[in-house]
Amino acid sequence: MRFDDGQAAWKLPAPIRPAAPSKRRGRLPVAAVRPDYELIPMNGTRLETPGFERPEPVGAVCAVSYRAELRPSTRELLSHLVDPNASLVARSRLTGGRPVDEFEAAGLEDSKWSLESATAAAATLLGEPVRELGRGAAVESLREDTVGLDCEDVIIAVNGRTVETAVSLRAALAGLDAAELTVLRGAQADQPESLAKVPVSRHPDGAWGIRVVTAGRVLRHGLDARFDLPEDLRGPSLGLACALSVVDAFTGGRMAAGGTVVATGTVDMTGRVGGVGAIEFKARAVRAHPHVRRFVVPAESGADVDDARRVLGSRAEVVAVTTLAEAVEVLCGFSWRGRKNTRRSPGRSWVSTVR
Repeated sequence: MRFDDGQAAWKLPAPIRPAAPSKRRGRLPVAAVRPDYELIPMNGTRLETPGFERPEPVGAVCAVSYRAELRPSTRELLSHLVDPNASLVARSRLTGGRPVDEFEAAGLEDSKWSLESATAAAATLLGEPVRELGRGAAVESLREDTVGLDCEDVIIAVNGRTVETAVSLRAALAGLDAAELTVLRGAQADQPESLAKVPVSRHPDGAWGIRVVTAGRVLRHGLDARFDLPEDLRGPSLGLACALSVVDAFTGGRMAAGGTVVATGTVDMTGRVGGVGAIEFKARAVRAHPHVRRFVVPAESGADVDDARRVLGSRAEVVAVTTLAEAVEVLCGFSWRGRKNTRRSPGRSWVSTVR
């Protein structure tokens, strides 16, 4: 879970399928982007549920991505200029200003984090208790007006009160206007980690001005579900399709009975659906598949939802959701409030280490 504008940190236009590694220098600061017309079924053979025999799904629940060449050649630039479904965008718009190699590596880690969070959200919806363990709250980014902290600091206490997760940091700071943080920092190859005491205070707008994730996060629950996905698929927006596929697998496999369902969006471990980018490109990919019945997207960005509806027209219904439970209710036609899971994996606790 992220703290202080948590979902904003997920707003990368992903998942993407980057081109194969090359020695291009990428002198021009642009990226060549086009839809990835291959949908990725998430509730079929790519999903493994050891110890639980599930029926074959009636229909497919799919993820959708787009392809991006972050170091395009002159030929690729020209081909994207004449393709109405492709586009050229500022490379920094995709990478956030980070070097390409760093951006792609972060995409792989975001994928792992997102899939694990989404599976935990599905477990909660199915009645499985989920426990998050960690060794503190790692600072991922800071506002420019936040002083005293550094990115990659790990907050381990607030006013002497131990902090193990991002959630416990939120609880420890609740109701406070100022606090003293105990921070673990300086983990260089030739330097030992050291403790620092950092005074912090809320900004005038009420925010602390930090984004953190649980350091050394481990999720424990009784649902054993694993995905075997293409190595070139990366980014956090696989989460919604992942969570829906897990729920589908443990509830009879009829979520897509009326036709293929495609989903994009992040899902945190509480089930909240977060925004992603490139939805218009993904809608163009969905449009190429007439058997798709519904395209499930985050409601967070109304403009993106409008773009998807404009691209798809009457070919597929665009469903905007804010939570995993809401998405399941729309697709299955019944409310999940108060429902309990009756299809548990026998006597197994799944441990998922992400960072």
